[in-house]
Amino acid sequence: MAQPKRALSCFAKILCFVAAIGSQTATADPATSFAANDVEFLNLMGNLEGPSGFGSISHFAPALPTRPLTEMTLAEVLDYQRDIRAMGTISSAVGRYQFIYLTMRDLVETHDISDALVFDPEVQTYLARFLMYQCGFYERSTPVSQLGNCLASVWAALPLVSGPLKGESAYSEDGINKAFVAPEIVIEVLRSRFEW
Repeated sequence: MAQPKRALSCFAKILCFVAAIGSQTATADPATSFAANDVEFLNLMGNLEGPSGFGSISHFAPALPTRPLTEMTLAEVLDYQRDIRAMGTISSAVGRYQFIYLTMRDLVETHDISDALVFDPEVQTYLARFLMYQCGFYERSTPVSQLGNCLASVWAALPLVSGPLKGESAYSEDGINKAFVAPEIVIEVLRSRFEW
C-alpha cells in the first residue's frame, strides 16, 4: 500500500534524505545531506527518553491508546495526546524520542508535515531530526556547549553541559524530570558527530 505523501516545506526538502532512515544508516551524498553522523546521538537520546522503544508512552499517562502508537497516524497521536492532557496528565510524551503534544503539534503545523503519516520509527526519527536541526546539530560551527544545552532544552533526560546547572536536566526544578547521563558523554558524542 502506498504511503501518504509528505507535504514538504522548503525546510523539509533539506531533510529529504531521511526517507531512507529506517535502516538507521547515513549513506547520502554529502551534497544533499547533513554530512553528520547523527545515529549515535539518536541512539543515546532515544535509549534515555524512550527505553521501551518507538511505542513508548509516558508512565504518567492516565489512559493508553486503543492500538500501538506505531500504527497510528500523526493526527491520531495528537488526538490521543489532547485527550490525556484534558484528563490532567503531567506528561503527554510519546514515542522513542518522547514528543510532547505541543512539540508534535508545532512540528506538524510549522513544517507542513502531513498528519496522515503513520507514527512509525521512520517518521519518529524524521521528527527528531527536525528538532536536532533547529539546535544546530548539523552545523560544524555550532559550539558544542551551545548545542548540548539546546538539545537538553528539548529532551529532559539529557543534561545541561555547561553553566551553573551543568549535569542536571533543564527541567529538574519541576521535581519530575532528571538527567540520566553524564554531560561528558553527551559532549563526546556531539564532538564526534562529523567523524566518519
